[in-house]
Amino acid sequence: MRNEGIHGEIVDALAGPGYVAVTGYAGVENVLALLASLDTRQQAGRFHHAGIGVGAARALAPAIRGDRISWIDGPEDCAEEAFLTRLDGLRVSSNHGLMMGLEALDMHFASFAPGAGYVRHLDRSPTGVDRVVSVIYYLNQDWQAGDGGELEIETANGLVLVEPRADTLVVFLSAQFSHTVLPAVRERCSLAGWFHRRPLGRPS
Repeated sequence: MRNEGIHGEIVDALAGPGYVAVTGYAGVENVLALLASLDTRQQAGRFHHAGIGVGAARALAPAIRGDRISWIDGPEDCAEEAFLTRLDGLRVSSNHGLMMGLEALDMHFASFAPGAGYVRHLDRSPTGVDRVVSVIYYLNQDWQAGDGGELEIETANGLVLVEPRADTLVVFLSAQFSHTVLPAVRERCSLAGWFHRRPLGRPS
């Protein structure tokens, strides 16, 4: 299978530095199909402003987190199903190679309008559910130097910048790497999510 090698590389990276950015993960056709899925959701009004916190403390804070999101509650079309199946291969490889015990994936589409970003944070779940491995898949075609929107990962060796170019998958250990989404000059789209070791407890 095409991604067996890629998943092996990702598992090796998780065992080593703990993070990796892989180009050419799923192919241009998959990017286009997922962009169509995203557009369908946007046209149907199924995106909402992402919040921070949980329960009574949950609030919208666009100066801190400026994206709009649409949760994937089970795949709704062939593109979503194929991509989630591909990512499940990563889950299986991670469990086999690193005995992580990953059980579930929580994922959403995300759209940052021009100028919007997300300040430095760790991927801690506001509901207390363990987020073990974070994944981000970019859908931005023809992204150019100077468009901005980089993912800035803080590592022991300094900051690592990842441009949000289409068909790039970023994977990192959720509890170990704080990161920032820098503002861009154009809309920045992706799928983002987390592998968990126990059932999901997503905020509404």
